[in-house]
Amino acid sequence: MLKTVKFLIVLTLFFLKPLLSSGQESVEMHVHAGESFYVHASESVGIVSNVINSGSFGTYPGAAVNFSGQRWTNNAGSRLVDESASGSGGLGGYVRFISASGSAQFIDSRNTVPSANGFPNLAIANTGNVVLEGADLIIRGTLNFEAGKLILNNRNTVLASNATITGYDNTKFVVTGTGTDGGFLVRNVSGTQIADIVYPIGATLNSYTPASINYRGVAQGIKVRVFENVYERAVFGMPDNVNYVPKTWNVSFAISDPSAVMSLSTQHNANEEGSAFAAKRSESYISRYIASTEKWDKIASTGVSPANITTGNAIANAYLNSRAAISGFSTNEYFSKSILNANTSPIAGLRIPAGISPNNDGLNEKFIIENLQPTDRVRLDIYNRWQTLVFRDGNYKNTFDGIGNQKGLVNNELPDGTYYYILNINTEKPITGYIVINR
Repeated sequence: MLKTVKFLIVLTLFFLKPLLSSGQESVEMHVHAGESFYVHASESVGIVSNVINSGSFGTYPGAAVNFSGQRWTNNAGSRLVDESASGSGGLGGYVRFISASGSAQFIDSRNTVPSANGFPNLAIANTGNVVLEGADLIIRGTLNFEAGKLILNNRNTVLASNATITGYDNTKFVVTGTGTDGGFLVRNVSGTQIADIVYPIGATLNSYTPASINYRGVAQGIKVRVFENVYERAVFGMPDNVNYVPKTWNVSFAISDPSAVMSLSTQHNANEEGSAFAAKRSESYISRYIASTEKWDKIASTGVSPANITTGNAIANAYLNSRAAISGFSTNEYFSKSILNANTSPIAGLRIPAGISPNNDGLNEKFIIENLQPTDRVRLDIYNRWQTLVFRDGNYKNTFDGIGNQKGLVNNELPDGTYYYILNINTEKPITGYIVINR
C-alpha cells in the first residue's frame, strides 16, 4: 500500500503533537510489513511521533524528513529506500534527527542485511545527541552534523564507499566510547583514494580527538575508534598517561594486504596531555604498538602542527601529529602520541614514595611508582631491618600493600617500620632506598 506524504505527515503533526506532551513513547507511526511510505522529491515534512518501520520507508532526492520523535526503529525485513530501481543505488533524501527539548534520540536498527539497511542520508541536528541501539548503523550517502553527537554505544556506524561526512568539528562528532572494546566508525575505501579520509571521532562527549588516513591498498572497510589511556600491551596492562597523550587510536582492517601503505594523522587537545608530554610537546611523534615485541615503538620526533581536522573554525589549544609510510598491518593496529625517544632513561622522572599507610582509608595504600613507562620491566625486592627478604616481584605492577610473599610471611601483614628496597628497571643501575610502613 502506497501512502502519499503531503497529507499524512500534516495530519501526523496536528493530531499527534498533543499526545506527545504526556509521553513521547505513547504514539507511534508504523510502516507495516508489505507497505511503502515515500517522501517525494523536494518535499519537507515532519514526524513528531516515534517511527517503527517494518516495510519500506523511501525518500527521493531533495526530500527532507525532520524527525523529532524519540525513537526510530528499523525492524528486521524493513528497508530505507531511495529513488533507484534497487532502492539503494540512488541519491535519496535526508532524515534529520532534531529535538526541540534537547533530549536524546535513538536509532534502533534491527535489520542486519546491509543491502537492505541504511539511511540514504542522515543529519544529526540534536544538541541532546543521537544514540545507537540494536545492530550497526549504515549510511549510504552523507552523514551531516548540524548539532550534537552520534553516540555509538558499542555499535558501528558504517559508511558506504564514496559516502561523505560533513559539518564535523569539536562540538559535533562520533563518540566511540572510553573502553578498549566499543564501536567503530567504518569507511569503505576504494584503495586508490589519495585525499585524506577523515574520522571525526572522540572517546567522550567532551573530547574531540579525530584521525585521518591516506591509504593505498586493496579496497576494503577501514575501522577507526579512539579510547582512553595508553596501556602497556595496547589493550591491557599498566597505563602510561604521563609520557603520552592518554588516548589510543585503534585502526582495524577488514582485509589483510601485505603491500598496503598508510599515512596517519591524529589530533588531540592540550588539556588532555600527560604532564611529561606537555613539557616536550614539540618533540612528540605518533607511536605504534608492535605486537611482536609487545612494546610501543620509538621514532624520531615529527613535532606538532595546528589542529586542522574540522569543518568549522580553527580549534584552539589542539594539535596534530602525523606519521607517514606505515605498513605491515595486522587486523588491529594501535597508535598513540609519545615524547619518549631511544635515549630516554626509564629512571628519569620517576616518583617513588617514601612510605605507605595500608589502613583502608583510600590514601597511600600501595607502593606506587609514578611515571613508569608501559614497556618498563620492573623488579622490586623489599628487606626488613634484619636483611631478610620479605617481598619480591619480578614483574612489579604497583601492587605492594604491606603484605609479605616470602617464606613464612606469605599473605601476612608486615609489621609497621622501616624497610629497605632494591628497584630494578630494565637494565638500568638498581635504585635503592627506604620505605616506611605506617598503618
